[in-house]
Amino acid sequence: MKCLFLLALLGQVLYTETEGVRRVQSHLLLEDTSAALEESQALVSQYPESEAVLSAHIQALAMAGKETEALKHWHDLSLKTPKILSDRHLLEELSWGVLKKGLHSTQNGVRFASLISAYLTHDVRTVPILLKMMRDSNAVIRSVAVQMASSYQDAPLKDEIVRLMNEEKVWVVRLELIKAAGALRIKELSTKLQQAVQSDRTTFEERHLAIEALLNIYEKLSLAELKTLVRSDRAGLRHLACSIGAHFEMEEGREEILHLLKDPHPDVKIAALNAFGLFYRKQVSQEEAKEKLTPLLTDSNAAVAITAAWAALLVNLELASPHLSHWCFDSMPENRRLAAAALSAAGTRGVSLSRKILGESQDPYVKANLALGLLGQRLEIGRSCDALYGFLENENRMWMWDTRPNPLFQVLAPNQVRHVDHIPNYPKAIDQMTRLNLVSLLAVVDDPRAIAALKSFLQKSSWGITGVAAATLLQEGGDTALEIVRELLSDTDPNVRLQACLVLAMLGRDESVLADLQGAYATADHEQKLHILEALGRVGNASSFTFLIGVFKEPFPILRVAAAAALIQSLNR
Repeated sequence: MKCLFLLALLGQVLYTETEGVRRVQSHLLLEDTSAALEESQALVSQYPESEAVLSAHIQALAMAGKETEALKHWHDLSLKTPKILSDRHLLEELSWGVLKKGLHSTQNGVRFASLISAYLTHDVRTVPILLKMMRDSNAVIRSVAVQMASSYQDAPLKDEIVRLMNEEKVWVVRLELIKAAGALRIKELSTKLQQAVQSDRTTFEERHLAIEALLNIYEKLSLAELKTLVRSDRAGLRHLACSIGAHFEMEEGREEILHLLKDPHPDVKIAALNAFGLFYRKQVSQEEAKEKLTPLLTDSNAAVAITAAWAALLVNLELASPHLSHWCFDSMPENRRLAAAALSAAGTRGVSLSRKILGESQDPYVKANLALGLLGQRLEIGRSCDALYGFLENENRMWMWDTRPNPLFQVLAPNQVRHVDHIPNYPKAIDQMTRLNLVSLLAVVDDPRAIAALKSFLQKSSWGITGVAAATLLQEGGDTALEIVRELLSDTDPNVRLQACLVLAMLGRDESVLADLQGAYATADHEQKLHILEALGRVGNASSFTFLIGVFKEPFPILRVAAAAALIQSLNR
């Protein structure tokens, strides 16, 4: 027995240092974790001072999920070999070890954080992770994984989306699957999407997303196919026909689409009016346009009548003005807001009426929606800025951009967003995004009150929006808005300074705020620490390496996962 043990030991000793390291790396490549760890442990006992052997052992420990032990060995090695502090490959393996351990956690929150963190790395290793998370037992995690998969073109992810479209029952996951099918242009799901469009059991959200997906998938449609959709007894397919006609500018389908202006279903009429306003009005005479639109201007459905007035405004101002004026002073606030947004959507055609109603209306939402349209035309800047600044200062309800009545009209409206499990305080996040968008518009036109409005916002709010959402903020303001934020770095309120640093890091990737963010980490609360780590990753600078490695010692797995993702992003810059 002793002989057998000695022979086995000799078998390991026979490997040279280089051969042993190569064998460990081969096991790691094949993801044979147990074999890699076993061989690296034997090598460490044989070559305890070898940098290459110790590095291979740290990688094996990290892959095996022994992040604490791996980190201890890394620290020991860095004391003896300082250059290891800048070994990008080893730092990356340590970070992926933390992420992969988090993905196997029994806690949904930790798995979710690991998924988000892996996605933010934009690394090819994320693909198998997405595939795994698309099969997770938690519906929220599955829905987010599907959303993230839509930014990849890998065949295994597409195959999984097809499978889930046939099997998934949870509504929130199905919505993401429909969006992903369109984003990835998965043609084999066309039939499934058409079924969703025409089904009476399909929700409003599913139907509209399915239509958008089909528009992305279709390359073209023949007139015969369009006629089939127009004559369908399913309102959803007739709606789809209108969207297709306008999207592909099918001149030959004009009569078919115009026929749907008389459709009994209001959603179909709105879709037909949209198609008319966007494209088919150019194919008819003004007299024919007035003939077709006049009956719809007094439709019993307010959204139909307002959309008809918008379409008429693009053809004849005198025909449309009395109707839009009426709706802007309607007794129902939602109708007033929709009419104001329709006027704004009309561009230059709606300017004269917008000016008039801006001076007469007492509804702050009407005034704000009209101001947005006028600022878009760079007209009535003073009055429009007064309306928006007053709205920001005095309207205390949460807000949102509402496109439900008509996807062409972006209506500034009271927030009616439902809570979403995977985004903390989702309605509040939507409100923050909307408010910052309005502030950025003040900055764009050099309104001197923009800095005060932004400071007021940062004092009242905390930066609680994910990096994905943050990418959409201040997009109208650009560099001008960021310069205004930069002025707040010297503010006396530490919370305002921190919020400003986060905004500049998230949106401007400003390296000058890194030291301030790292300095604020120790006294920040748990949520703020997560945002700081995300911001450090978004900037991605080598000066953050040591700090982020230090966060690996945190007792909270979510913070360790966030630090790992930030470190990988920094390494890949």
